[in-house]
Amino acid sequence: MLQLQRQGPMRNAYGNMNQTQHGDAVTAINSLTDTAIWRGAGTIISQGTVRIDVQGYTSDGDLNLQVQINGVSGNSTVAAILVAPSVGEANTQAQHVYATRKLKNALFESMNDGDIYRVFGTPV
Repeated sequence: MLQLQRQGPMRNAYGNMNQTQHGDAVTAINSLTDTAIWRGAGTIISQGTVRIDVQGYTSDGDLNLQVQINGVSGNSTVAAILVAPSVGEANTQAQHVYATRKLKNALFESMNDGDIYRVFGTPV
């Protein structure tokens, strides 16, 4: 079972998004697939004024996934999650759907409250 755990305030938080940025962030998050995040560092989704980037891995081996505002120097992050390696162990289509739903949920939670979330456990 996959779980979400709040990790505290997001670093480099952008602040208040305008309506266009918020809409683009929602669209980008809804476009996310769990298999896309395992392709390596870089932008995996670009949607209007925002992008979803894989920032790399933490020292604990978690993947760092962030939704950021395009064209902003400095504080540009509007959602951030850490994804445990075990989340990528989905083997069936149902497990991929489940993992994707949890990742999206964590990004929306982060966007709504400004905290980083960690997704961990094994897809079932």
